[in-house]
Amino acid sequence: MITYFIVYYTNSIFGISIELEYLNTTQMEKKASKKTTKVLVVDDNLLNRKLACAVLKGYNIDYDVAENGKIAFDYFLAGDYNLILMDIQMPILNGIETTQKIREHEKNSGVTAPIPIIAVTTFTMSNDKRNCFEAGMNDILAKPYKTDDMIVMISKFINIEPPQN
Repeated sequence: MITYFIVYYTNSIFGISIELEYLNTTQMEKKASKKTTKVLVVDDNLLNRKLACAVLKGYNIDYDVAENGKIAFDYFLAGDYNLILMDIQMPILNGIETTQKIREHEKNSGVTAPIPIIAVTTFTMSNDKRNCFEAGMNDILAKPYKTDDMIVMISKFINIEPPQN
């Protein structure tokens, strides 16, 4: 730590402390290469959003939340996400329609590695699953789910480090 004191007048002292972190080359490369994992949580139900966010926070995963598909698509366009957790039944633009828009945008943009999209839904009949996969979703997490189930599902697509206690 480096501390500077500046004296303006005889009886007046102004001080500032600055903490500097000295890193060697290896430490700087590690710090620069460490990419933050970020997930977009899309659900119109506040309780479902809070549960998903609490699980992600417990694993030090950054997240944004959207309460409908229109907001989610706008976030997708503006953000840099590693994965999307997508509810199916939502107002304005549902999860199937939102996923189709995302996949169409990726196709038109020449994206070679599409973002993983996990459907998070109570609709788990074979017809519902087929609709999710046909829209371009990568997998389905059935509601209600256990937090461990969510982490296992997410870890199929992105690396997750265990929480630091």
